[in-house]
Amino acid sequence: MINLFKMDFHRFVRNKTMYLLLLIYSAFQIFGVFMMSLYEEPMAETGTLISKMNASEFIQSVLSQTPSWMLLYIMVFTIYFYISELNSGYYKNYITMKHARIHSVVSKIIMQAFFTLLMLATLIISDFIGRYLFLDNSSIGDLGFFLKLLSSQFLLQWAFSVLILCVAMITKKMLVSLIVGFVFALNIFGMILSSLESVLFDKAYVSDYLLVNTIMRIKDFNDLNELIVVLGIGLVSLIIFITIATTYKLKEDLK
Repeated sequence: MINLFKMDFHRFVRNKTMYLLLLIYSAFQIFGVFMMSLYEEPMAETGTLISKMNASEFIQSVLSQTPSWMLLYIMVFTIYFYISELNSGYYKNYITMKHARIHSVVSKIIMQAFFTLLMLATLIISDFIGRYLFLDNSSIGDLGFFLKLLSSQFLLQWAFSVLILCVAMITKKMLVSLIVGFVFALNIFGMILSSLESVLFDKAYVSDYLLVNTIMRIKDFNDLNELIVVLGIGLVSLIIFITIATTYKLKEDLK
């Protein structure tokens, strides 16, 4: 397990594509804040001006937008990191070792946790720079709320990355994985289900508990019940997708 982790970590820190993704994401975040400052309008949900938002409010407004750019970047990295090793054939050097299949999946999931943390850090730093430069507002707001927001988003986005790992493992094709990943990241299923529920039942039911819908929903973390529901969705989703990934890898026919 340790050797597989070291191998994946070495690939992770030397992965130029990862740094490029983070750099591009940061640049677009800062540019996005600049454009918001030029065409500032009150948010539809709260009526609050962008320039008056603290960090928690601003980050939630960014993550609630469709498409969710953070999910797209996480999707691209997860697929690239897995498929690149698969295409190289290097897995043949260790896959016959005892427990290697499970250990390789667990190692990939840990790498995805690292990348998710880097994405969140990039989002925070980029938004702080953009808000400071163009909105003259660097307020964090309530620290407790901010930490709840970050911890819940980390869990949810990490679970999403494991979902995409399952997609890459099953399809084994870069292009096919990207197409399916885009469908999930754009929340097409969630939007369709929400629309159907609103027509049939006048309100949402199952769609409220979908992973991507939860990621993109603005939440009140001062409400303990909502915090428990969000963390529960993230944890259950993570467990389900890890179980699918490890079970599939154990039964997978690797040539």
